[in-house]
Amino acid sequence: MVALSHVGVSMRGYHLGVPAVVVFLLLSGYVVAAMLHTHPGGWSSPRLFYAERAVRLLPPYYVAWLLGLAAFYTAGMSSPFVSGWQQPALWLASLLVVPLNFAAVAPVLDTFTPVPPAWSLGLELQFYLLAPWLLASTRRMLGALVLTWVVGATAQLGLLPSDAWGYRLLPGNLWIFLLGSCLFHALQRSNGCCARALRLVWLVTLALWLWTAAVGRWGQPFVAEVLGGVVLGLPAVAVLARLPRRAWDDRMADWAYPVFLVHFAVIATAWPTLQQLPHATGWVVYLALVWVLAWWLDRVAQRPVARWRRHLRARQSAILGQPATP
Repeated sequence: MVALSHVGVSMRGYHLGVPAVVVFLLLSGYVVAAMLHTHPGGWSSPRLFYAERAVRLLPPYYVAWLLGLAAFYTAGMSSPFVSGWQQPALWLASLLVVPLNFAAVAPVLDTFTPVPPAWSLGLELQFYLLAPWLLASTRRMLGALVLTWVVGATAQLGLLPSDAWGYRLLPGNLWIFLLGSCLFHALQRSNGCCARALRLVWLVTLALWLWTAAVGRWGQPFVAEVLGGVVLGLPAVAVLARLPRRAWDDRMADWAYPVFLVHFAVIATAWPTLQQLPHATGWVVYLALVWVLAWWLDRVAQRPVARWRRHLRARQSAILGQPATP
C-alpha cells in the first residue's frame, strides 16, 4: 500500500500509505515487546537489543541508500528529495537516520533523503531507544500511552499541526507503538490491565475518529488515515497475533522491509515511463520491478546478516541461561 500510494493510488482522496504505516507501528510495538519479554535481560543490558535491531535494519538501509542515490543521479538529481546534496550536514542526517522525521518541523531535512520514506525508520529507531526503559514497567508504559495519546488527539483536533504532531513525531504517535506492546502483554501474558487499557483507548480513538469526521477535520493532513488506521488496524493485528506462525509469514515480513526501502528508486528511474502506460498496466509493471529489486536487496543485505542476529540473540540467551529464539 505504501509503494502504491507513492505513485498516486488513493481511495477517495485519502492516502492509503498512512494506515499501512500505522499498522506497521502497531506491529513494531508488538514485536519489540515480544523480544524484550523473551529476553528480559534486555532491561539490564539494552546494548544487545540495540545491536540486534541495528543489524536488522541498517545494512539493508545503507544498500538501499546507495541504490537510491544512484537512481536519483541517473534521473538527473532534479528531485526535491536530493536538492540539498551539497550540504554535508544533510548527508550526515540521512546516514544517521534517527533525525529524519524531524523534517516535519525542519523541512530542510527532506532535501537530501535518497530513501525518502526513511523518516518513519527514524521514528522507529527513536522508539527502540526508549523501549527497554518504557516497557520495563506496565505503569510507565501505560502512562506514556495516555500522555502521547493526548498529544496526538490535540493534533488531530487542530490545536497542533496534524501532519507533524499527529503522524510524524514521536510525542504524538508513541501511543500507537505502545498499543502494539499492550496487545502483546494482553494476549501473551494475560495482563488484565493492558487488556482494559486496549479496550478503553480503542473506544476513545473510535470516538475521536467519528468526532473529527463530524467537525470536518478529515480533510486535514492524515487525520482520517491515522485514526482510522488505529481503529481498523488494532483489531486486525489482534486477529493475526492469534494465528499460528507460518514460514510464509516470515518470508512476507522479510520482503516487506526491502519493498519499503527500494520502491522510490523504481519511481525515480522507471515511473516517468511507466505512467505513460494504462494505469493498471503501469502499476503492475511498477510493482513487479519493486519486488525484483526487493528480492535482490533481501539476498544482498538481509540474509547475509541473519547469522549476526542469531549470534546476538544467542549471547542474550546465554546471559539468561535460556535457549535462543529463532
